[in-house]
Amino acid sequence: MNLDAVIFVPALTGSVIVGFAFLMFAAHYYLSVLEGTAAGAKEIPWEGDAITNNFIKVFYLAWLMGLWAGPAYFVGRTIASGSDATWIKLAAPLLVIWVLYPLSQLASLSASSVWVPMNLDVFARLAQKPLVTVGFFALTLPVFALIGIAFKWAYMTRGEFPLLFMGVPLLCFAVLLYARLLGRLAFALMFTKNLFKRKKKKKPKREVEEFDAEPDAEDTPPLQPSEMAPINTPDGELAGYNVLMEDDPPAPKKRVKAIVVEDEPEVSEPEPVLKLAPEPPPLPAHVKPATDRPLERTRVWDDEDDDTTPYTMNPSEVKDEERIPQEVVKPRADEVALLDRRDAPKPPKVVWSWELLAFLLQPGTISALITMSGLGVLAGVFVRVARAFDPTLGSE
Repeated sequence: MNLDAVIFVPALTGSVIVGFAFLMFAAHYYLSVLEGTAAGAKEIPWEGDAITNNFIKVFYLAWLMGLWAGPAYFVGRTIASGSDATWIKLAAPLLVIWVLYPLSQLASLSASSVWVPMNLDVFARLAQKPLVTVGFFALTLPVFALIGIAFKWAYMTRGEFPLLFMGVPLLCFAVLLYARLLGRLAFALMFTKNLFKRKKKKKPKREVEEFDAEPDAEDTPPLQPSEMAPINTPDGELAGYNVLMEDDPPAPKKRVKAIVVEDEPEVSEPEPVLKLAPEPPPLPAHVKPATDRPLERTRVWDDEDDDTTPYTMNPSEVKDEERIPQEVVKPRADEVALLDRRDAPKPPKVVWSWELLAFLLQPGTISALITMSGLGVLAGVFVRVARAFDPTLGSE
C-alpha cells in the first residue's frame, strides 16, 4: 500500500500555513527596518504589532515584487534557453529585480499611497545623488546574490537538511540587511528637491461689494400681520401681532418746549455760628483708639449716606510672581528641544558607513532573526517532506 499521498497532503498543507506565517513575520521585520532607517533612526525602534496588521503587509510586498517577478522570469528563461547552466535561470531574474524593485519601493514610500508602484520623482531624486545611487547598487549586488543562494539552499533542494539550517538564517540576515541599505538610500534622498512638485495657485481675492447706506426705493418692507387677512377659527377671526423689524424707522419723539420761569428773590440766611469743641485729651500709649468698623458692618445705609466716603480696597497680599507656576516660567530641557527642533533629522555627511551594521547587535534585531529563522526552518522541513513524498515525482 502506497502511503505517499497520505503524507504528502498534510505536509503540503503545513508548508502553506507555516510558510505564510513566515512571510508575515518577515514582511513585518523587513518594513520595520526599512521605515525606521528611512526616518533617520540609527537604531531600529522595534515595537510589537498585532499579527492581524502583518497580514496586509505580505500582499503589499507581493504587489511590489510581483510587478517585476513576471518579467524577470521570462527574461531569465530567454537568457537560459540556449544554455544548460541552472544558475543562469536563477541569476537572470535576480538581476532584473535587483535593478527595478528599489525603484518601486522608493516610489511607494514617497507617493501619496503606498500602493503606487512607480513615480517620476524617484528618478529625479536619484539623479541628484549619483554617487549615493551607484554606491547603493554596488552594495546590494552581493546582498542579492546571498539572497538567491540562501533561498536555493533552503527551499529548492531535496533532502540535504544541513543546507536548510544554513540557508534560512543567511536568507533572514540578507533580507534585513537589504532593508537597511534601501532605507538609508531613502533617507539620503529625503534631502533632495522635488522637481515635479506643482505650485498651488493662490485664489483671487473676492471683491467686496459696496452697498449704499440708504435702502433702495424699490425694496418693499415685509407685510405685518395686521395687514394680512385674519384666520377663521371656531372662536372667531384671529390676527397676529405686529413685529418690530430692525430696519423700521424709530418712532418720532415728542418735542419738548422750554418755559422761562422768573427767578425768585433770594433770601439771605444768617450765617451759623461755629463753636469749636474742646480737643479731647490724648490717650495713653497702651490704649488703642476705638474704630467704628464693627458698627459700620451692621449699619443699615439709607439715602442720606450717599455723600459718605466708600470703603477703600487694600492691596493684594499675594505677589504676581507667586501665581505663575514654575513649570511655565522655566520649561524643561526636553520641551525646549522640541521647540528648537534639535532632534530633527539632518543630512548625513557619510551615507554608507560601518555604523549601518550596528543595528544587528540590537536585542530586537536578534529576536527578529531568531523568530524568522525558526519559522523558516519549520516551513523548509514541510517543503522537504512534501517533495520527498510527492506522488508525481516518486520518493527517493
